[in-house]
Amino acid sequence: MTAESPESLTRRIQQAFDITDVVAEHVKLTRAGKDYRGLCPFHREKTPSFYVVPSKQIFKCFGCGAGGDIFKFIQLRERIDFKEARAILAARAGIPLQSTGADRSAESDRAALARVNDWAMRWFARQLHSDAGAAARRYAEQRGLSAETIGAFALGLAPDGWQTLCDAARAADVPSALLVAAGLAKPRSDGSLYDAFRNRLIFPIRDAMERVIGFGGRTLGDDPAKYLNSPQSALFDKARALYGIEFAKSAIPEAGRAVVVEGYLDCVMAHQHGFRNTVATLGTALGVEHARILRRYAESVVLLFDSDEAGDRAVDRALPLFLSQTMDVRLARVPEGKDPCDYLVSRGRDGFNDLLNSAPDALESKWIQLLARCRGAGNLAGRRRAITEFLAVIATAAESGQIDSIQRGLIANQVAKLLGVTAEDVLRQISAREPRRAGEAAKEQIEATRATDRRRTPVVESASRELLEVLLNEPAYYGSIGEHLDIEAFDDAPTRRVASIVKELAAQVGTFELTDVLARLESVEDSQRAVDLQIAGQKKGNLAATVEGAVACLQNERMRSRAGELRSVLRDPHEATEALDEEARARVQLARQHRHFAARRQLNPPLLG
Repeated sequence: MTAESPESLTRRIQQAFDITDVVAEHVKLTRAGKDYRGLCPFHREKTPSFYVVPSKQIFKCFGCGAGGDIFKFIQLRERIDFKEARAILAARAGIPLQSTGADRSAESDRAALARVNDWAMRWFARQLHSDAGAAARRYAEQRGLSAETIGAFALGLAPDGWQTLCDAARAADVPSALLVAAGLAKPRSDGSLYDAFRNRLIFPIRDAMERVIGFGGRTLGDDPAKYLNSPQSALFDKARALYGIEFAKSAIPEAGRAVVVEGYLDCVMAHQHGFRNTVATLGTALGVEHARILRRYAESVVLLFDSDEAGDRAVDRALPLFLSQTMDVRLARVPEGKDPCDYLVSRGRDGFNDLLNSAPDALESKWIQLLARCRGAGNLAGRRRAITEFLAVIATAAESGQIDSIQRGLIANQVAKLLGVTAEDVLRQISAREPRRAGEAAKEQIEATRATDRRRTPVVESASRELLEVLLNEPAYYGSIGEHLDIEAFDDAPTRRVASIVKELAAQVGTFELTDVLARLESVEDSQRAVDLQIAGQKKGNLAATVEGAVACLQNERMRSRAGELRSVLRDPHEATEALDEEARARVQLARQHRHFAARRQLNPPLLG
């Protein structure tokens, strides 16, 4: 049996849903003629500008511009990429994703681990609310956690026994191998298993798709290991996991920033006090993968630490993130030796909010740290050492390619204000440490784009865009106008990608629909462009007249271009004629032989017709 192509599988997943039903799970929709209307879930508005079009299986917001198919709605809603959205919808539709044997095995392993973790989460929660959980409940109450918060985060209890969970798993027919793979149990030398979490308050760790990927446990006794996390698995990776992200993913965009703390209780208490944009790292430093996840939701991050020593270490970790991820990273420290959880309990929401709002950015924090290390600004030699070291940090990041020219300029301005020097001085210091690169690559790039620029005039781009608008509404026109659609006529990359998919579909399947195009566009931006082009064509109407006018315009521009090339060749016989086809070169030669006698009206029609 021939394996189903990825495109066909994606289309089948798409067709398994009515976009109206999926959107209605998140947006209150009302009838608007043949379509539906509601308040956009992607930006704040009071008057509905968000539409769902069942006949085309698309959505479009005329306020913020968002638009696309069911995949793009899930991508925007969950802040995930195309592959993740596709996997979610495939799972909901009960359609197995076809891939290599290794991929299928890995996906099966992850699904199995998610199921056993979900079972364990519910089992731990029952233990917390049983008679055996009285001491754990008292501890949670002493830390200020409410019953509602405990329930929302599904906190649980790992009883103080060696195989309590293992016995429960055996009774529930949970395979022993899965318990070990999930890190819930460990094998003894005799092959028997014992519980990995014992006498601990349990914090289930979920990902942005709300799967239970692991657990954290806070000791309720005198275990020297205060906190214990699940080990690395096919589902759980501490370098990519953020505690509380399942709640924070919708709150971070609303707040405009993410707050990152180091402890489970700190995160839970922040949510209880209304700071639902808070997440926690899992015993590791905030890394690049964490930053990439947070960058999906906001451009600003406040890192909150509970001691001066931890804050100093955090400065060095946060600065590269600030430079490489184009993020506004700020560093806040809890005073009085408290941790964020205790600070929230003692100072309340207002005090905590003031702490976050007064946090300096990573660059300023690094500068303050270096000044202190070099014994203050009052010492000229110490200040000079601090400046040298500070600029070395910036230059190292620039040299590694972590920041582009725009970032370099913005950082230079900020650094200049901190140091009391000019931005030009800062840029010179950065450039002095960067390797000198030959300008040949830039020259080659310029030469390579000249031919494209000649094809990308405003007139040609406008006419080509009209053809693309027509094809997204009536693909049947492709047979007669496809040859006139030049992908390189478009200046912007999203439109070029849409045009490329249209030509690809026309060549592969002949007739197609807008949803076929959208299913092949993984980028939200590209999908939005396709919908905008389709709507623009639909509004213009009279597709036949649009086609006729656009084709005539393109033919005229090509005639003008070829006439220009011909005039250039006739002016300079030594100039290369490779751009002209064989027929044109032959006619040029003939024209040279009779140039004093050939009238322009006789020469142009056969050459340029």
